[in-house]
Amino acid sequence: MDSALQPAPARARRAAPASSPRKGQVTRAAILSQALAIARREGLEGLTIGTLAERLGMSKSGVFAHFGSREELQLAVLNQYATQFVAAVLRPALARPRGLPRLRALLENWLAQLAEEIEAGCILIGGASEYDDRPGPLHDAMVAIIEGWKEELLRAIRLAQDEGHLDRRADARQMVFEIYGLMLMLHQDARLLHSSDSVQRTRLGLARLIEAARRRADKAGKPAGRSDSANRRNQRNQRVRN
Repeated sequence: MDSALQPAPARARRAAPASSPRKGQVTRAAILSQALAIARREGLEGLTIGTLAERLGMSKSGVFAHFGSREELQLAVLNQYATQFVAAVLRPALARPRGLPRLRALLENWLAQLAEEIEAGCILIGGASEYDDRPGPLHDAMVAIIEGWKEELLRAIRLAQDEGHLDRRADARQMVFEIYGLMLMLHQDARLLHSSDSVQRTRLGLARLIEAARRRADKAGKPAGRSDSANRRNQRNQRVRN
């Protein structure tokens, strides 16, 4: 299944030094890894060519050989983060059976990802406050990634509804909104307020949200079951009379 969560678009890059393509790929990967670490802690706006070159022990021109501008570097970092997010959160969940098992796996994987990012920081959540009112390629890339992830959540919820695991009458988009709200609260509660139980409370909130929709689905199915039993009794009574 193709994911709606697409990596951030990147502009055309300058070619790496032609003398050793393999070495250029290794160097680029090392630059991106360090850039991602900086962006997690200091935000995308804290990421500069100069800071990155200093951390890596490289010249600025060496970094420019792989990323022609600061904005290109920032977009590449977003791309890298989105790729890692898909690999850690989305792809393992897609291997689970469709319906509630897949939805629960998505949420648990996402919760685990955010729990790991409590110390380092989440680029998407932090970046949302950096670029919420700043038009441009970085803003657009951030929006595309977040909207893509919300669509994946929506798809998982609707599949669970189609399978009869969740109440079909539930507003799936409202469920996405509430799930996202819990995850945002986790980030704030853990990083700003340093609450030690934020992960456990988030997990409890997610479980209650899903369980409420699951119970409504069970209740919606019970009348149909009683009707089937009544039909069978009527059929038996009819045979006796005949």
